[in-house]
Amino acid sequence: MKRAHSEAYEMKKDHPEGSGAFFRSPILMTSHRLHYPSRLDQIIEAGMIRVGTSGDYKPFTYYNPDTKRYEGYDIDVAYHLGEQLGVEVYFVQTTWGTMMSDLHADRFDIAMGGVSRNLERQKMAHLTQPYFRDSKAPLIRNEDKHRYLALQDIDHPDVRIGLNPGGTNERFVRQNIRQAEVVVIENNLSIPHMVANGEVDVMITDHIEAVYYSQLDQRLYPAGGSDSFSKSEKVYMIHRGDLDYQNWISLWLEELQIQGEMERLKKKWGLTEKQTQGTV
Repeated sequence: MKRAHSEAYEMKKDHPEGSGAFFRSPILMTSHRLHYPSRLDQIIEAGMIRVGTSGDYKPFTYYNPDTKRYEGYDIDVAYHLGEQLGVEVYFVQTTWGTMMSDLHADRFDIAMGGVSRNLERQKMAHLTQPYFRDSKAPLIRNEDKHRYLALQDIDHPDVRIGLNPGGTNERFVRQNIRQAEVVVIENNLSIPHMVANGEVDVMITDHIEAVYYSQLDQRLYPAGGSDSFSKSEKVYMIHRGDLDYQNWISLWLEELQIQGEMERLKKKWGLTEKQTQGTV
């Protein structure tokens, strides 16, 4: 297995212009046209792929402060990606609010970690074929499971919704919540505990995350979805306009599924349909 590095890696010492400059290659001249080297070639030549991830979305990506390592389904997939490319994996910390701008700033070569597919992201980046289907759902206290049966039950002035800014959860809340109190919480990992402790009443998140936290804490309950809770699919996000790189990533994902490695890793991280209790 190739080694993984974080942004503290000494690469910056050897390349003082930063990781973005590390991947800038000269334009090659041909007799007929300019040729821009594919990012795929640059990654192989550098011996490293930079993976942007938030580290705050279990079970897809989590930065463990005890081990100082990233872990989760998409982290294991990132290691597999590095192995297939024959390069090391370099994890770059990003946030949901800055993920797209970080991609455009060339801070990483691929964003991984529970990224949802939507039309706005597709305007600015290339999104791969989906590998997991999900829907938005409320994470609530077990004692409230008969109180919050639908979105209209949540959208009341006396209900407090814990919200991590910058991603599709925020977009859903801003588009659908009109009366409930929205409490912005910067640390996504703290919201489930705040729900359990009664500091907020609801967390609108992906159903798989709601299921994950309810399995860890019996005080929590993953309320069932409804037609008003939008469905989504998880993808990986890369730069636009590089067909060689896009096609290689697409084939790699197909092989990951065909060879059974995707199913094995989903089972390891509780992401099979049976384990998620009917995630849609």
